[in-house]
Amino acid sequence: MKTILNAAQKGGSGKTTLARNLSVAATLDGKRVLCLDLDPQGSLRGWWESRKADTPAMLDRDPAPDALSATLDAARAQFDLCRIDIPPAHPEWLNEPLAAAGLVLIPVRPSPNDLRAVGATVAAVKDAKVPFVFALSQTPCARITEEAARVLAQHGRVAAVNIAQRVAYAETGATGHGVSETTDQKAGAEIAAVWDSVKGSLDG
Repeated sequence: MKTILNAAQKGGSGKTTLARNLSVAATLDGKRVLCLDLDPQGSLRGWWESRKADTPAMLDRDPAPDALSATLDAARAQFDLCRIDIPPAHPEWLNEPLAAAGLVLIPVRPSPNDLRAVGATVAAVKDAKVPFVFALSQTPCARITEEAARVLAQHGRVAAVNIAQRVAYAETGATGHGVSETTDQKAGAEIAAVWDSVKGSLDG
């Protein structure tokens, strides 16, 4: 079972939005997906509880960080992929989830504040020697998006397709859907492309 950790020190980066939409994309790609929500806000679980489909799956109760390894060991026979969502946090909180991750996905909004904040997360991930991919999220069609991509590319791989600011991402957070299951073809294509990029990194 492969494990993807969504991590961002700064709140509002689009971390949970990517977690739920890429989980749906992976499910549509034929993967057996387990989602774990370690964020006390429970946004990923709230989305899942409003979802009518049985997949992706969640446990009856999410583990504490120090029980994560045992939970993943128990899930390996049933799932191909586990996506872990964590709270915006200082790097020391990342130790246990990083130890279990095969890949870290770091969403970043194209703003100076977000670019400054991402440094601590990148340092923690590099110290743990875990592969990582940046995903630009909530992107305007403007020069600042291109500049942010160039800055991030100096530190690691950036997903080839950006996640734009679209109403569908907010709406599906309330309905329990992924944008891949809606009529918004542009949003669906974005998520499919990011999933292909992430999957390529996960497979080496």
